[in-house]
Amino acid sequence: MSDDKIVQLSARDFEEAIDFLNLVFSAHSPHDFATMLPSIYGPTDELMGCNYAIKTDGRIRAIVGLFPIDLSVGNVPLRIAGIGGVSTHPGHRATGYMKSLMHHCVTEMKTQGYQLSWLGGQRQRYLYFGYESCGTKCIFTVSKTNLRHSFDGPSHVSFAPISSYDKERIAHATKLHNGQQLYCARSDQNFHDHLVGWHNQPYAALNSHGKMIGYLVASTEGDLIAELCADSTDAAIEMVHGWVEEQTCEAVTVELHAVPDGLFYGLGRIGEHVRVRESGNWQVFDWAAVAEALLRLRSQSCVLAQGTVTVGITGYGTLRLTVDGDRIECVRSEEDADVTCDGPTAKRLLFGPLSPSLVMRLPRQAVLLESWCPLPLSLTRQDWV
Repeated sequence: MSDDKIVQLSARDFEEAIDFLNLVFSAHSPHDFATMLPSIYGPTDELMGCNYAIKTDGRIRAIVGLFPIDLSVGNVPLRIAGIGGVSTHPGHRATGYMKSLMHHCVTEMKTQGYQLSWLGGQRQRYLYFGYESCGTKCIFTVSKTNLRHSFDGPSHVSFAPISSYDKERIAHATKLHNGQQLYCARSDQNFHDHLVGWHNQPYAALNSHGKMIGYLVASTEGDLIAELCADSTDAAIEMVHGWVEEQTCEAVTVELHAVPDGLFYGLGRIGEHVRVRESGNWQVFDWAAVAEALLRLRSQSCVLAQGTVTVGITGYGTLRLTVDGDRIECVRSEEDADVTCDGPTAKRLLFGPLSPSLVMRLPRQAVLLESWCPLPLSLTRQDWV
């Protein structure tokens, strides 16, 4: 007998679930979810309980994973529901299974009090469930030619892989990671699992005396730095210098949040290219909390024009954003809106990657948004699900 009810998986479903995910996603290229994302896939009730499935005749036919992510925005915690592993068996497509699971997960997010949600995937496919492609991520390209014109000589930084047994180096990396203005909390137990996610590799950066001055996470080919933290700005710049210098590829891309710091400005000075793109598909449940945390973070890196703007969001109401000296406030309001739009447009208006006036025509009373936005909504690649 078939049973199309939605069920929450457990440790006993681990092997079947991994085989199922590998089967579905390997249609285009080989996948092994257990090794690709060890931070979220493992044979425990805690990890497997993040996956919702539809079974027929006792076998998995579709899965959607809902993974908790704790984002720290300038020390303000935000709860993200990461959606991943969205899959339907090839023989059971056009059954509505994925649609049912996605609606179920959205309901779960609201019930469990998540403030926003992230997923990767085709924009319009997930727009039906309340997501929009938005946020900001900055990608710098640094070439060997850039190095020759920017540094007087070779770098004295060397790199050593960080294994899961390098407790001292992992502890140093954890401290640096948690000192950032924008980061996702990772437990001590699975910090290294995050670093090796997506088949990337973590490295300790060592100075000429063999002392660890930072760490980075790079792709297997070495042409991407997905994460970099250092003891100082000079150390961070030297790490990029040294890494690009020792790679066989001509250039390396470095992914950063749109949160300016010394490394951000430094790469802007020496890099060949920089581009800003969306950071994923986002759904916002608590507009006031998310906007206020990000606006506060933005105010820490630049001077914001003072004033108030009210944004009407269809299906939500009016969001009032205020900058008054050191007072940053975003609250739900009953007052008339200065500018009104639907939810997807509001996400692009506030979170980018384009400036607000390139998203929609702004009335005079809403032009302050040009000074404040896009707000730096982002998620590091190693925290993707």
